Amino acid sequence: MVSGHAYSKGLRTVKTCVGSEFCRFGTQDSTGLGIKLEKLLWGSWTPAKVKLAVSGCPRNCAEATCKDVGVVCVDSGYQISVAGAAGMDVKETELLCTVATEEEAMEVIAAFVQLYRENSRYLHRIYKWVAKVGLDWCKAQVVADLENRRALADRFELSQSVYRRDPWAEHAQRPADWAPMMDLTREAAE
Repeated sequence: MVSGHAYSKGLRTVKTCVGSEFCRFGTQDSTGLGIKLEKLLWGSWTPAKVKLAVSGCPRNCAEATCKDVGVVCVDSGYQISVAGAAGMDVKETELLCTVATEEEAMEVIAAFVQLYRENSRYLHRIYKWVAKVGLDWCKAQVVADLENRRALADRFELSQSVYRRDPWAEHAQRPADWAPMMDLTREAAE
C-alpha cells in the first residue's frame, strides 16, 4: 500500500459523497471526479497538507465548504471554492469560480494548487495563504487569465511527470529481487 495520505505535506485522500450514481439529489458524478482529482494531484509536494472534497449537490454531504479546495456539483457544472478550514480554526471556503465541465474543474484546481506551491511559505495552509495574498489576486491568476491558468497547469503537470506513484511496485514485480531476503529468512528460521 502506498503511504503518505495521513501525514505528508501534500494531498490527503479526497473526500466525496456518493453523488449522482447512488443519490437522488446528486447532480454530477462526485465520486468519479474525486478519484480523478486524487490521481491528478497525488504525490505533489505542497507547503502544507491539502484537503479536497467533492459534494455531488448543494446539500454538501462531503463537507466541501470547509476544505482547502472544495467542489460542489450543481446542475450547471461545478462550483470551486478555496481556503476553508475545519480544525482549531474553522473557516468556510470562498468561491473561486464556477465551471461547466470536469476537465475545466481539474485544470482550475491543478493551476490553483500550483499557484499555491509557487507562492506560499512552508507550513502555511491554503486559508492562511489566501488571507495574505487575497482571493482577488488568486482569481486574477487562475480564473481571469486563461493563458496563465494553462501555464500553471502545465507546470503542475510537468512536476507530476517525474513523480513515481508507487516506488515499491517495480520491486514487487521482480521476484528475483526478493531471493536474497528469502535466503536470510530461511537461515534465521533454522
